[in-house]
Amino acid sequence: MQNKTVNNVRVGRFELLMDAGFGAQKAGDILIRAFARMGKYVFIEPTIPSEISPPIRTRPALSGVIIRVAEFDLANIGNNTDVILASHEVVLDRRLDDEEHNPNCRVLLDMCDKDLPTAKYDKVLQRVKDSGLQIFPFEVLPEAQVIIKSLAGKAKNMYYIGMLACIYNAPEEFVINEIKLTFGTKLKEEVFKKNIDLFHLGYQYARENVPFAYEIKNASGKNGHEKILIDGNSALAMGVVDAGIKLVSGYPITPATSILHTLAKVFPSFGGIVHQAEDEISAIGTAIGAYYAGVPAMTCTSGPGLSLKQEFIGYATAAEIPLIVIDVQRSGPSTGMPTKTEQSDLLSVIYGSHGDSAKVVLGVYDIIDCFYAPQLARYLAEKLRLPVFIMSDFQTANSYKVLDKPRIFAMEDSNDIPDFILEHFGLQRLPEHIEMVRTEQAVPGTPGKMRRITGLNTDQSGTVNYFSKASQRSHAVRNEKVHCVQRALKKPELFGGREEGDVLIVGWGSAKGAVEEAVSYFQNQGLAVSGMCLRFVNPLPLMLKEIFSKFKKVVTVELAYGDPYKRPPLAMLLRDHTLVDVQPLICRVTGRPMTPRAIETKVKELFHAAAA
Repeated sequence: MQNKTVNNVRVGRFELLMDAGFGAQKAGDILIRAFARMGKYVFIEPTIPSEISPPIRTRPALSGVIIRVAEFDLANIGNNTDVILASHEVVLDRRLDDEEHNPNCRVLLDMCDKDLPTAKYDKVLQRVKDSGLQIFPFEVLPEAQVIIKSLAGKAKNMYYIGMLACIYNAPEEFVINEIKLTFGTKLKEEVFKKNIDLFHLGYQYARENVPFAYEIKNASGKNGHEKILIDGNSALAMGVVDAGIKLVSGYPITPATSILHTLAKVFPSFGGIVHQAEDEISAIGTAIGAYYAGVPAMTCTSGPGLSLKQEFIGYATAAEIPLIVIDVQRSGPSTGMPTKTEQSDLLSVIYGSHGDSAKVVLGVYDIIDCFYAPQLARYLAEKLRLPVFIMSDFQTANSYKVLDKPRIFAMEDSNDIPDFILEHFGLQRLPEHIEMVRTEQAVPGTPGKMRRITGLNTDQSGTVNYFSKASQRSHAVRNEKVHCVQRALKKPELFGGREEGDVLIVGWGSAKGAVEEAVSYFQNQGLAVSGMCLRFVNPLPLMLKEIFSKFKKVVTVELAYGDPYKRPPLAMLLRDHTLVDVQPLICRVTGRPMTPRAIETKVKELFHAAAA
């Protein structure tokens, strides 16, 4: 097309919006793999409806992907969208409600349904124009419509892949290769050829009719390391394999289920077993029983399943049986919004079981953390004989990232955990001897080493003991295990290197990417702003109070609810731990990820208020 405007940018973000069940996520997977193979960095967020098979052309049916592409490493989904491609006006209207588009966003709207009696194209087109966005209505080429009709209305996502690949200057051969890898052995040859034809027609349409394109350079400064593209749940699954865990017991629950899916494919090759239990309670019971018998085991779940597991979590603490739990957080309470992200399980993980239930809680920053966290969790669980939690969330679980191929260790004995993993998580190696409530901790069947396992309170010999001194000692010993970890924690990294200043932004887990990018923005503006993100949220590092004292304001950012009468979980924990007036800056539960711009806006408000 003549007079096509080519935008040379370092980073871009676009969206594909369709009805559920028509392949938007699959299209996104194909595109990011093609971009990654070209040498670009990518970050993806799927938009998945909570309902199963919602009616098409309804607002709840919105399904899609948000893709960020860059010539540099990416740690979050970014702020706003440059290009939206929508399959019809209903999904576009729904997505515009989220207000995540740039002021000059370009909208490509398929007019395929314009003649339907229920169509409201005029209204939505006017909304787009009133918002100041650029609108580009289009119709699928007639020959493509014939192919789509022959495929029972499916495969239009291939046409859209072609359009977006052309707009973002992805060579056809790269994308076709990924389509072949995705569908080549699953479709009949005739059906596969039609899919490829649709891709070519979409590419051709965009080349000849779309008046804009984007050019993003391939990544520069390659470090010579082999790169991989992987999502958070797959990284957790492969980390489980590398950690030497031999049994994973779970019950299907969004968004943790794909951990089980991945392991079901690969685990048997490494001597592992995936057990799909009949419910959440039996899943954790199986994991505890396996570890009692000397087989490294874990269970994975999300919020509702966590609630059901609480009694067994307390049992593992009292019985001194190692336990690893992966909690992939989602919006709550109850069923909530299963396909939306949140960080609201923190208090239920730390304090959920009745009584004083000691445990260690890790929050993964990103996908590389997902791979190494199971090794650290196994080391801690076996060393302390306590429950250890790995806390992820929907965003991390489903986001793909290009990263250096992790170092493979294939751990057999948890005491041999590599130093680089401990260093990665900011932990010194624990003391060789850590006191237990019961002196005898042998694996069942060890000659002359019989021991009693019970949730009742016992003395050192393992005999049930209800006397006051025995109870006090048991509590003290269990908590001292956690204190051993706390004393071994190193000083958390301060983003930007500034040790003192006006504002310190504190997050945990997956907030890291947004916090780090926001801090970089402020330091480029010459403002005294630093950031910190915690991996260990229980116990917390001992030196936090000293760090906080060097900043005029300490604020938290977390995807958990708070208001003037109710502090969100992280702010509550930090205030209790440090007695510093930590204030929540962002405590929202919209189901959307944390963005750098949201943090930047709120911090600017702090500076304006201070200047007033």
